[in-house]
Amino acid sequence: METEVEYYPKRANLTIMPITAHPKYRNVPNGIKVDQFLCKKSVTLVDKLYYLIKSMGTRLFYKEFRTQVGTNTKRIKQFLFSMYTYQRFYELFDVYFHKKEKLNSTVVYTYWNTEATYALQSLKKKYGYKLVSRIHGMDLYQERRKDGYMPLKHLFTHNIDKVFTITESANTYLNTTYGFSHEILKVYRLGVNDYGIYCKPGPDHVLSIVSCSFLVKVKRVDKIIDALHALANRFHAVTFIWNHIGSGPLEKTLKDLANKKLSQKENIIFNFIGQLTNQEVYKFYKENKVDVLINVSESEGVPVSIMEAMSCHIPIIAPNIGGISEMIDNKVNGVLLNEKCEVNEIVDSLGNIHFFKSEVVREKSHSIFLKKYNAQTNYNNFINDLKALVDTKVKQVI
Repeated sequence: METEVEYYPKRANLTIMPITAHPKYRNVPNGIKVDQFLCKKSVTLVDKLYYLIKSMGTRLFYKEFRTQVGTNTKRIKQFLFSMYTYQRFYELFDVYFHKKEKLNSTVVYTYWNTEATYALQSLKKKYGYKLVSRIHGMDLYQERRKDGYMPLKHLFTHNIDKVFTITESANTYLNTTYGFSHEILKVYRLGVNDYGIYCKPGPDHVLSIVSCSFLVKVKRVDKIIDALHALANRFHAVTFIWNHIGSGPLEKTLKDLANKKLSQKENIIFNFIGQLTNQEVYKFYKENKVDVLINVSESEGVPVSIMEAMSCHIPIIAPNIGGISEMIDNKVNGVLLNEKCEVNEIVDSLGNIHFFKSEVVREKSHSIFLKKYNAQTNYNNFINDLKALVDTKVKQVI
């Protein structure tokens, strides 16, 4: 959202309503309001029980239980959490909109397609607003959820004007898995700004590798460490420099693993940089030579880290998951790994050192970025579509 809101017209009457509050504030452009109505009150156990009991009086509760939970009791905890969350947002939005004027000229836009969106779908007819939603990864693929269960989504395929996906494959998945109509589905890719940075490759005898992710199990950063260990043994005349951007709960574990496997290798230099802001990431690319960005995650949508690197002319290595296959043209601007990311496959890919230093390859990475992930193009087109939902008398976007 931080990049997207830059492209809303200054005359737009835009209110952002966060679901949760964080002690660290982000800058908000002039003319955009932030309303903390949804997150200003902490939710107690009593509140949760109240909303859950209220939800038991709805047909929705029994329909979901009968079709999705009754035959698989492992899903009960997720089901109850989802029902309480849905009921809470339903009542909060009902109170919020009840105080407003007519909402026929209002567009309500949710950034995630979750229980808050479902509550808004239930209230749409009552208040008459236009409703659109983005959908990413964890709010899309039921396989990524525990027990393969995405609570409520199959019951909320209607009462919404548009669902904006970030990949072509997501449209097909929504239609075939949940029954969304193709008429309300549209691809609008995310994007990042182009700051005109040309990150140069390192010298021929050096391979400079960057990874950028939260340090959690799903990111499989340990595989990068194993691959570097193998590369050092295979290419004695090459110096491998690995910088990881990002922190997380596995930081100490992964540092210990890297020290154990890599610190004794004379041709490996590694560094855990820690968490950087977006602007600090761009500064790093501007001031350092980078040959390739590598991602070996188990689950992704369309990683911002890959978009940022491509905007700086950096080739990519990443697995064929989520929307990554739309970002990487295999052997053209990078290497598309298989989903499992076996270490030997990572080693073979990184071993093609001259490929990543090629000016043609690096230019191709940037040209794919410009075609698909340039924020200026993507967000201006997206905002024009929001405007088109109602007539020129649009009052407000929430």
